[in-house]
Amino acid sequence: MPSTTDSNLEIGRRANDEARADFATWLMMSKLNSVDALPQEAQTFFSSYLALAARGKQAESAAAEATIQTVYRHYYARMGGTGTAPVIKPAPKPKLMSDNNQNNRDNVTPFRRIKQDTPPPREKKKMPVALIFIGLIVLAVAWRYLSKGSL
Repeated sequence: MPSTTDSNLEIGRRANDEARADFATWLMMSKLNSVDALPQEAQTFFSSYLALAARGKQAESAAAEATIQTVYRHYYARMGGTGTAPVIKPAPKPKLMSDNNQNNRDNVTPFRRIKQDTPPPREKKKMPVALIFIGLIVLAVAWRYLSKGSL
């Protein structure tokens, strides 16, 4: 039975995603000096990463990728994958947004105002307060006149 069946590929994708997410979490926890809070299994994987990075033979990114692949194979077996773990290609890195300034290679888009084609609709004129007050007086007088019959 080949190890590249659909179910094994799905298990492989989930194991790969989980391994990459866990490794990123371990790196963040190491920056916060809280590696001791990790489970023993995670501490073992992370210490192997630190040993690979300290050897100097591999760059830090290569040591990270080797550790992620080790964790991936372990997670694949734990999730019930059969045979050897399939090779999962990492998702392509998103392209940086191009801007007029080629030296600016970050992914921040500068704010630009959108020019309006049509003028905004005019607001309705508000009724002056004096006119409202006069209207209330007229209503009060009319009420008194109608309720009593005369002023």
